[in-house]
Amino acid sequence: MRARRAAVAVTVAAAALATLLGVLAAWPIYQTPWLLVPAVAGLVLGSGIVWVSVRLRWSAPLLLTVAVVVFALTVLPVAVPLAFLGPPEGLLPWAADALAAVVTGWKQLLTLTLPVGTYQTVLVPAYVVFFVTSLSTGWIALRGRRVVSLAALPLLVPIAFGTVFGSAEVSAPLRVGAVALFAPREVALWVAAAALGAVWVAWHAGADRRAALRLGRAGRSAIVRGRATRVASATAMLLLAGLIGLTFAPALAAERVVPRDSVDPELVVAERPSPLAGYREWMTDARIDAPLFEVRGTDALPGRLRLAVLDDYDGVNFQVSPEAAGRFTRFPSGPSVADPVRVSITIEGGYDDIWAPTAPLGGPPQFAGPRSDLLADAFYVNRDTGAAIAVPGEPGSEGLAPGDGYAAQMSAAPDEQLEGAPASDTPLLDIETMPELAAWIRAQNQPATAAGLTELVDRLRARGYLSHAMSGTDSEWITRLAEQHGTRFEPSVGGHSIARLEELFAQLNMQQRSVGERAGEAQLVAAVGDDEQFAAAAALLARALGFESRVVLGVRLGAGVPGVTGCQSVCTGEHLSAWVEVRGEVGAWVPVDATPQVTLPPTSLSEGEQLPEFPTAAEERDAREVDPPLGFGDRSEAADEADQGAPAAGLWPVVRAGLLALSALVLLAVPLLFLPLAKRWRARLRRREPVAELRAIGAWLELVDRAADAGVHVPRAMARSDTARLLGTEAARQIATEVDRAVFAPGDFSDADADRLWHLVDGEAVKHRAETGAWGRLREAFALRSLGIRLGRRREHFSGSGSGSGIDSGSDSVARASRPEELS
Repeated sequence: MRARRAAVAVTVAAAALATLLGVLAAWPIYQTPWLLVPAVAGLVLGSGIVWVSVRLRWSAPLLLTVAVVVFALTVLPVAVPLAFLGPPEGLLPWAADALAAVVTGWKQLLTLTLPVGTYQTVLVPAYVVFFVTSLSTGWIALRGRRVVSLAALPLLVPIAFGTVFGSAEVSAPLRVGAVALFAPREVALWVAAAALGAVWVAWHAGADRRAALRLGRAGRSAIVRGRATRVASATAMLLLAGLIGLTFAPALAAERVVPRDSVDPELVVAERPSPLAGYREWMTDARIDAPLFEVRGTDALPGRLRLAVLDDYDGVNFQVSPEAAGRFTRFPSGPSVADPVRVSITIEGGYDDIWAPTAPLGGPPQFAGPRSDLLADAFYVNRDTGAAIAVPGEPGSEGLAPGDGYAAQMSAAPDEQLEGAPASDTPLLDIETMPELAAWIRAQNQPATAAGLTELVDRLRARGYLSHAMSGTDSEWITRLAEQHGTRFEPSVGGHSIARLEELFAQLNMQQRSVGERAGEAQLVAAVGDDEQFAAAAALLARALGFESRVVLGVRLGAGVPGVTGCQSVCTGEHLSAWVEVRGEVGAWVPVDATPQVTLPPTSLSEGEQLPEFPTAAEERDAREVDPPLGFGDRSEAADEADQGAPAAGLWPVVRAGLLALSALVLLAVPLLFLPLAKRWRARLRRREPVAELRAIGAWLELVDRAADAGVHVPRAMARSDTARLLGTEAARQIATEVDRAVFAPGDFSDADADRLWHLVDGEAVKHRAETGAWGRLREAFALRSLGIRLGRRREHFSGSGSGSGIDSGSDSVARASRPEELS
């Protein structure tokens, strides 16, 4: 008993150390204290199930059944903490997702950007690893000394999990004097794992010697020699592990390939039309009042919500660069943000695009609405630009749709001020392709600094004039601007190509030359356009001075700017705006507004001409022919038709979750159903033997196999008559006699005789089932004794009826169960 308690204590201690190493190895994957919950739960439950199974002498199938049931009951509270943040009715879908994650969670873990935190069901694989490690270690260690050393293998599983599913980046080299240790953290973990395995093997290898020493059956010198040998072997193992780690660590640090590198999703958003090109579509009478989304918050709201972030300019459009487009990944966790607030977004009827309105995110959003599960699996964030997209991929609705909603922690920090030097001493664009832009910058005489860029953008806005259309003096947008600011209509051409922007700067240059150096600011107003042209122009101004820049399409919350108001609750097309984000040599991206002013109309002068005392309305300029702008998020007729089936489409997430859960349960049930089905197939083959003598032998073997599964121990090489006395039933004696006659007696053995033996076997089975409870029948169905594997208790008789021979099968300590086919 003392030795048994020591074995249990050593096994639990080894499993606990392996779990601790697994937590350290998997920490870069999760980076959340909640990782300790599945680790501790897996250790306690796995070890506890094994301990109970040993005390009660459970069979392997029973142990596996209990383990599966315990895991299924505990996986939700242990590994899916987010399930309890929502309403109680949402627990059932979460439970289905948790069971499905046993199968699908591994690939999901590889497709997410690290760290994943407690996102959805990503902790389920970790719980599986910790639970199975403790369970298998204890089961192997407490079965017997012959296989106990094999328990060192599952002890390595937790650290292997952290290595395989971790990041390709390793820890920074550790320098000790002139020596550099590459990947010190990873090497230390594997050396510790090797040490654990070596100590485990060494400890159990000396168990017999320690027992002999206690009984006084071994000499002290032999024990000392054996101990020295084990210590030397363990030391050599540790030195070899450390040498291997230090040898291969430089190559590991140079280029490490892990499975996640080959399965990262790539979403080609660059193929979509530039949302900036469709900006004017939102200012038309049909869409200016269209509700896009509703914004609510428990506290102060962010100053801006971004939709698309466009970082690449090809001379025609600002769009998402191919490089940035490939970096849209799942968002299981986010960095801490300044001034975090809880913001809720609800998509309204006027919006149906892939771009999700967000401020800098501090964590993954929680989706609501009929497509919440679908959107949670289709939400991606570009960690470089901060833009977010939702691409559920439903036919006719690739992005967000009315009724969708989500809530997330977002930053409400105020905008920073642009400071410092530019990122480059040379322009970040080919300045020779835009001579008018270069001429305007030279004419302003501003330095290539943050202050100089700020002054240039301010002058650009002050000398521009807001206009959203080429024609339409009675449009809703000009009516509202006229009421608020006295704005009059001026025609302007759409687009933001190099030709269009060069035309804008040419107007500014000509006006400045015409009015001379002494002109006031009102006389310099000449360029006409809206956020599309002026945001693009400001971005190119920044690049010409060496600053990095990108164009952002979004809305302002609260206070806006003259010409484009901020939305208070429900954002409509009227609130959509574009601005620029600029970054210098150091620091973060800083938003810079570029909307032109709306109060001072432009004047048209020839060089040397004086301004008229009473200005008249400007004559409409000739406009070059341009292609109509592509709508931002236009819905096609196919999309409208698809919307008619939206209610039916809402059932798909439920059906999908059910199918995944069913698949997981089927996979878990396969190993459990294998044994009963295999035994029935074996009996079927025996009953259908074409030769009567073989069919009779099959009846005897089936009787013996069923008795073995019921707990009767039949020693090796026992005659059939002795076996029948051991079974203690009249049917067994009759079958044994008839089979001996079929095998040894002369004459024919008829099919009727063989069928009569099978009837006796079936009758014995019916009588035994009547005397055995449901739990006993289930235990016998999964027993392994008929296959020669004895894990449970023995019984002397097959059934309660009949008299046995009095043979004490438990006293046969050296006999081993053999396959019934070996019985003669």
